Parts: sequence; structure tokens; C-alpha cells
Amino acid sequence: MNMLREWSPLVELVNKIPTSVQRGLLFHDVSITCIDLVEEFIALGTNVGLVFWYDRKNGSIERLATDSGSQELTCVRIASTVDFMVAAGCRAGSVNIFQIPKTPPPDVCAELLLKTKPTERYTVRGLHRAGVCELVWSKNGMRLFSGDLGGAVVLTEVGYASKTCQSREIINERYEIVQMDLRRGQLLVSSSFRTVICSPEDDDSGQRWRVAQVGKKDRKMLAPFGAVFANVHGKHQVVSTRSGFRLWLADDEGNVAQTLIFKELMRAPCPEIALLNPSRNPIRIPTTFGKLYPFEGHRMVSVANGALFLLDLERMAVVGSLTRLRHILDVAVDRNEILILESARSLVRIGTLPDSSQSTIVLKNLELFVSAESQVVQADECYEETPAELLVRNGESPSSSVPGDELVDVAGDGDGHDDARLIDNHMKKLELFDALNELKYDESILFKSGRSRRKHRTKVNPIVEIGQIPKEVEPAGGEPSGS
Repeated sequence: MNMLREWSPLVELVNKIPTSVQRGLLFHDVSITCIDLVEEFIALGTNVGLVFWYDRKNGSIERLATDSGSQELTCVRIASTVDFMVAAGCRAGSVNIFQIPKTPPPDVCAELLLKTKPTERYTVRGLHRAGVCELVWSKNGMRLFSGDLGGAVVLTEVGYASKTCQSREIINERYEIVQMDLRRGQLLVSSSFRTVICSPEDDDSGQRWRVAQVGKKDRKMLAPFGAVFANVHGKHQVVSTRSGFRLWLADDEGNVAQTLIFKELMRAPCPEIALLNPSRNPIRIPTTFGKLYPFEGHRMVSVANGALFLLDLERMAVVGSLTRLRHILDVAVDRNEILILESARSLVRIGTLPDSSQSTIVLKNLELFVSAESQVVQADECYEETPAELLVRNGESPSSSVPGDELVDVAGDGDGHDDARLIDNHMKKLELFDALNELKYDESILFKSGRSRRKHRTKVNPIVEIGQIPKEVEPAGGEPSGS
């Protein structure tokens, strides 16, 4: 198993996000509030109603403007299907869905390359009366479940052919939704009060959902416990968090089959995940697990009170811990990498492998460059001498004509032939520099003071609101073209 660690900083990504934006006459500071990632892209929600869409291959970044204005975004989720589907929920209760076309492969015909589709946006309003705190996509990207702080869960069905979306509330838990997961049509909802499995009823309307509670015992307190679907011991089970570092394993009907107790394992020392810039003050170990994220098969990532733990559910072991972060505002897990939002302007990526999309990897320790079999040899101290010191002999000036065999040996153990070769190479470089100086150059490359005139360009909104026709595709007569 590869070691889980931070391989390179994400300073370049954070620097691409502006520190402030202007709305009217006022400037607003930009803070990252929520994150999600897939193999090709990273989505970053902000407090000013913008989603920054970062391309991990070429390093470019785009702005996705939501319909909520400057409302703070609280949750963002990506689904990679035929297109990229990005959902962003805000504190005001609205949900914006962006359909971002994927880049066609280079082997397609030129006609398809010319028919690029714009980014389209769907907006869900009026169903959430509290801030949206959790989102989950179906695998095909046609269904989106959103949960809010008031306990309402809304199902949004996107119709790509008709360019419409229909939304309805399916359940209401009356308590804050902490985490949701979806598998084979079943929706797992964990609120601060309980965890339930929701299944659609077998009727023609499809409007009613059957609810089964996980476990017969109610929680003794309201807490942000998470729950996910996972494959443990070769079975598809529900993994739910309980108090006292306990995990429940239940079936699709909510019947608890096993309780995993990590209380004693958490007291024992466990490997600390290596960071490039760890905090000097470690976080106090919490008393319970929080949200859960499947990580590389049967392992599980849990986050609680600013600490992160990597658990092996089959071997009953704490594989690693991360207690030297400043905070944990949001977490996104994809395959073998974990993206952590440490603060409003700080991102940390840890994984078992370096980020393949980055061309340069910054490593902290020297031993990472050297294999176990190789040896590190201490280099000799060296210094650079000026050309004048090289030519001085017995108090003569550098311009004196000196035979090659009478030169001073600067290396201490060389002969006159080596010194003659050094001077010959030095003279050849001077001749090359003189030749370069005599070459003619283009006058346009010279720096000229003063402001250059910028050509006026018409700004076109790259995001197309569903139900509206972009101005750049209107016919010359001003009337919209027929479909």
C-alpha cells in the first residue's frame, strides 16, 4: 500500500481565484466555502455566489455565475456523465445546476468539433426554506437530491431533451441533513436525529417514498453523524456513525448486523499523515466520528472536529490520522485522493500517489528523491573565481601576454594544458557574444513607456440560462431562430 501524504501544495490553484470581486460600487472579499473534485476538474464554491471551475490538466479556471446573486454557496457536487453536471446549493435555499459539455476527443470529425455547446444552467427555487447543506447525484446525472438545514429532501429530475427540470419534496426529517448517499435507487439520509433508508414505492405515480430507520434504538443526542453505502466483507452494507467511536453495519432494510468499536484503537498511537506545512498545535482528538467517505475499497475516511482519520473496516485498524490541520471546512474524496478545505484561502490535497495532472511535483524531504539502495554523497565545496584572478601571475596585469605553460594552476593539481583549454573556451564565448551583439533585431520588441490602446471587445455571457436564447446565436433580423 502506498503511503498517504501531501505531495505538492495547491498555491497555484488558490492564486487563480481573485481575492475580491466588485458588485456595484462595493468590493467583496472572496472566500472558498465548499469543494468537490473528479479526475479532470475541481469545483470551488465561494461566498459571493460564484463557482470556480478549475481544469486540472491545463491549469485554466472559469467562473460559473449562479442565479442567487451574491449569496454564499454552501455545497457543490460534480457528476461526470456524457457532460459534466455541477450542482451548487446556497444559503438562501436555491440550487443551481450547470451542464458543462465535455471536450470531444481529438479523433472525432471536424464537423462535431465545430458544434460546441454552451454551458447551460438550471435553477431550482422555492422548495428549500433553509440553506442547502447536502447534494448527491445519480450516476447518470439525471437525478439530483438536495437536503437543507430544516430537514427537507428535494428530488430534481433533469430532462436534457426537453431542457427542463422538475423538482419535488420527497421526505422531511425536521432536523438538519448531515449526509446523503445513493445506490441502486435507494437514498440514504443521515440527519442530526436519525439515519433512514428511502425507497420509492412501486406505484404508477412514483411520488411516494418508503422510509426505513437504521437501527431500532434512537440516538441519545443530536449530533452530526454521517452514513454511506459501502462494500464491507464482500457485502453491500450501510455504514452509519454512532457515538463513542462506533460504526453500525446494516442491510438495505435498516437491520443492524454488526457494531464496529474503535474506542480502544483510537487511544493507541497511529501513523500521522505527512503534511508540507503542518500546524504546530495538534488538534485535540474528538470523542466520536462524523461524516464518512469511502476511500479505496473497504477503507473509510472520517472527519470530526477538525481531525481526519483513515479506517480499515475489515482489519479493524486506524491506518492514519491527520490532526495538524488548522481547520476542516469541507472535504472531497475521489478514488485515491482527498481534497481538504483548510481555510477560506487554503487547500490541501493528500493521496497515495502524486497528482498526475501536475507537471511539477514539489517534495519536502531529500530522502524522497533517493531510493533505499542508493547513497547520498557529500559534495565538495566549490567557489567561482573572477576572470582577472585566473589571469594574474606574479603580480602581472590581466592584460599581459602570458604563455599558456606559465599560468597559475587554480585547481591546485592540474597542468598548464587544462588552463590553456579554459582560456580558449572563454575566448570563444566572448567571440560568440560579440557576434550576437552585431545581429539586427526587430524594433517592436523594445519596451516603450505609455499605455497601449486596448481594442474594445463585446462581452458575451458563456452561461446560457434555460429558456433564453443567447444573443450571439440570434439571426440578423432580431427574431429568434426556430428549433
